Amino acid sequence: MSPWPQSPKYQNFIVSFPDERILQITLNRPQKLNSIDKATSREIQAVWEAFDQDESLWVGIITGNGRAFCTGADLQEWNRMNQTREVNSMDAPGLAGLPRRSGKKPIIAAVNGICMGGGFEMIANCDLVLASASATFALPEVKRGIVPVAGCLPRLTRTIGLQRTMDLVLTGRNVNAKTLHDWGLVSQVVDAGADVASAAVKIAQQMCQNSPDSLIVGREGVRLSWESGSVEEAVSTLADQWYPRLMGGVNFAEGIQAFVEKRPPNWVNSKL
Repeated sequence: MSPWPQSPKYQNFIVSFPDERILQITLNRPQKLNSIDKATSREIQAVWEAFDQDESLWVGIITGNGRAFCTGADLQEWNRMNQTREVNSMDAPGLAGLPRRSGKKPIIAAVNGICMGGGFEMIANCDLVLASASATFALPEVKRGIVPVAGCLPRLTRTIGLQRTMDLVLTGRNVNAKTLHDWGLVSQVVDAGADVASAAVKIAQQMCQNSPDSLIVGREGVRLSWESGSVEEAVSTLADQWYPRLMGGVNFAEGIQAFVEKRPPNWVNSKL
């Protein structure tokens, strides 16, 4: 049952709840290879903001319908903007609220097909990336006189390294899911005939067996180390600012007590 009274209806994507604690966004503009226009981007950003505020939801998933996961921004819209000299802002949090999202809760990208440009920028900042074995990835902006400046370049450099990121950015070539798995960006490759979104739901369900407080604080600790240039600075922030909040929640005591009593813990929604 959806924790929201009714699943809201949107023109270019679907919001669903495959489990009571899991929110899924499915990009649904297959005739445009799930490219995202500005209005749709703002709508999806608002959904992620609501997701972070809804205590009953613990994990998010984003996937696509059809041949593509996401081919990035709608370049026909960009062309119209260029003709009217409209400024195309790259402010945070970026396309669909993801490339520069800080956020609070984990989001899994379930890449079902073509993932290019802004779509690649989106997954570079997701917390886990699952991909169909048939999925293809590229940063083809260089072929269109564009550069991916919405956040993926430093993030990919941290994740897959300088030379591999240079390879993708300066050639614009396609790579497959196995390559990105070998490079460390894709966490799991799903058989081409299987439903990658269903595989993501299973991982999200595993996450939801754990304390929702620990999901939030554990994610924050990993991201602090990823974003910071100093390991000790990241450790200090986690220990000094986040650990006291974790200890102050009822789930901290419940997890330890359940272990002592040899029973499953009874988690409550996070107040962090």
